[in-house]
Amino acid sequence: MKSIGKPGLFALLLLIVIIPFIIYKINWLAGSEKAVGKMGFKGKTQTGQYVHNYSVIFFKVDTIEYWFNGLDNVFFKEGEEVAIRYNRKNPYEAKIDSFVSIWGDTLVYGGIPIAILIVVFLHPHIIRKGSRFIIQKKMPFIQLME
Repeated sequence: MKSIGKPGLFALLLLIVIIPFIIYKINWLAGSEKAVGKMGFKGKTQTGQYVHNYSVIFFKVDTIEYWFNGLDNVFFKEGEEVAIRYNRKNPYEAKIDSFVSIWGDTLVYGGIPIAILIVVFLHPHIIRKGSRFIIQKKMPFIQLME
């Protein structure tokens, strides 16, 4: 059986964790279309003591009008045109056409597991320097060699 070192295992786990998020987002982008929406009004919701303020944006596909909420604290003037992207199969999945709006959730949801992986791999008492691992198809999938 072939073993891999700590950097190799980190790279493998990093790919396993991040690839599903990236594939999902690339698939969404491939199935999306650019359009122009308009800011309708400012929306406000409250979760406990935290208040969310956002722009509510609408756009038309054929003759149907769709509405969606923009990012918190990103405001446009009422009636202002806003570049958007929407999924052709489900226009309700619309987003403002900006990096933060499109990739922000991917960075957060993918970044949290990556941060945990970094802590686990950098902490000297969790995985010791020079450790070797066996990767296999049956359980246990990852085995630490002593």
